[in-house]
This record gives sequence, C-alpha cells and structure tokens, in this order.
Amino acid sequence: MAQHNKLLLATMIIAALILVFNFALSAINNFETNLYRYNLSELSNKYFTGITPSGWTFSIWGLIYFWQCLWIIFAFINIFRKVDGNPAYVSPMVLTPALFIAYAIDIAFTITWTFVFDRELIEISFVTLFLVSFTLYICLFIAYKNYATHAPILAKQGRNIELWLHRLFVHNGLGIFATWTTIATLLNLVMMLVYRLGVELQTGGTIALGILTGEITLFVFTDLFFLDKFSRYTLTPYLVVPFALGGSMDKNWNSDKTNSIFTAALLGIGLAALVLKLIMMFWRHCRKPIQPGETNSYDLKV
Repeated sequence: MAQHNKLLLATMIIAALILVFNFALSAINNFETNLYRYNLSELSNKYFTGITPSGWTFSIWGLIYFWQCLWIIFAFINIFRKVDGNPAYVSPMVLTPALFIAYAIDIAFTITWTFVFDRELIEISFVTLFLVSFTLYICLFIAYKNYATHAPILAKQGRNIELWLHRLFVHNGLGIFATWTTIATLLNLVMMLVYRLGVELQTGGTIALGILTGEITLFVFTDLFFLDKFSRYTLTPYLVVPFALGGSMDKNWNSDKTNSIFTAALLGIGLAALVLKLIMMFWRHCRKPIQPGETNSYDLKV
C-alpha cells in the first residue's frame, strides 16, 4: 500500500507557497505601490559601486525564478507517480524535508532582503543577502548528498531520465541562484564599505573583486577535484560568472581604471574555467561515469 510522508508533503507545500509569495512581491516591485519606496534599479543607481553590471544582466532573475519553478514542479509531479506501488517522491526520498525547510528559509531571507534594501538599511541588507547565498549552498549540499546516496537505487529502478532531471532542474537551479546571489552579496558589500564606512569607491570595488577572485579559485578547485562525484553536471555557476562580469564591463569599462582591468582579467579567468569545466565534464562522463551505463556509445579509445 502506498505510503505518503506527511512531513515531506508539508515542507514541500510551505516552500512552494513562500516561493509564490516571493514571486508576487517581485512583480509588485515593478509598479508604484506603498509597499516599496523604490524599485531595485533606482537603488542600484543611487548606490553606485563602479562594478555593478548593466541593467540587462538583471533579467537573469527571470531565468532564476523560472528554474526554481522547474525543480519545485518536478518535486510535486513525483507525488503522483508510482514506483513499485509507492509514491515516487519517497521511493527513495531524494528531495528531503531538510532540503525544503532550508529552501523555505532561504526564500524568506530573500523576501526580507527586498524590504531591508528598499529601506536603505545597507548593513542589514548585506548580512541578509549573505544569508541568502549561504543558505542556498546548504540546499546544494543537502541535494548533492541525498542524490549521491540514492542515485544507485534510481538507476536500478530504471529511472535514468529522472537522474538527469535531478541534475538539470535541482542542482543547476540551485546553482544559478546561489552564484548570482553570491555576486549580489559582493555588490552589497561595496555599498556598505563606500556609503556607510567611508571607503573610497575604487578601493571598495577592488576589495569585492579580490574576494570574487578567491571565491572563483576555491570553487573551481573544489568543484573539479573534490566534489566531482556530486557536482559534475552543475554547469550554471560557470555560466553566471562570465555573464555578470561581462555585464559589469559593459556598464563600467574604462581602460584607465584599475577595476576595469581587474574585471576583464576575471572575465578571462571565468571563461577559461567554463571551458575547463566542459572539457573535464565530457571526458569524465565518457571515461569515468558516476553511474554504470551512463556513457552509452560515448566510450573513448585512447
């Protein structure tokens, strides 16, 4: 007899409702209401950082939220699918209550950030946005760990398409969100340094770019050489970084400015990291499959 998990169902519903509420608030922010004093573009212009990307780059929020919808819908669809007479979402339980609780908290932080930033509470805004990105990495950790544990079971059940949907929807959906908010946190850091602590604009931007350099280096190294079993097919972080840096150059390029040169160098590093990720992902997929049979006809001869 099919057994549902009430705790998991409850956390899924709560996470979905909070996400929908966040969507509604984001839509309201585009109109003149008493709820918000400014829209985000006005505040970005007011608190100029010298490295903030062009306005068109912020259209990525639409893609980020679309991707969140994809993995949440994917989770709900599995409630109604059956595997050996049991609901697919608990046979095995790849997406757990812990993941949905962490995700709901993350979206709550996101909502909080929109209000504290709108009220120009820059210090609190920075801390809140840091918590947004940090919580998303917790979500990724939970998703990776559970997936690695249960992927062999999914493979034995013949749910190979589902294996790839977890990678595409869940891992890459959380990855794009986490990477973009990490970059946004650094922009908020510059705002705090310059407009609250009196640091020079150029210096504030250099500090943020320096931190981003360290983050990129640490991420690429750990992703490619320590976390491959978990994150091999998570590509979105490698796409977001060049996208954001390209947008920054588009808006702020000045060959006489140190931070422009710094940004260009980082863009080159980001693109090189993307190429390296693609090469290693393809090679390992062919030579060192995570699950048996994943290579199919892609076997390489050396």
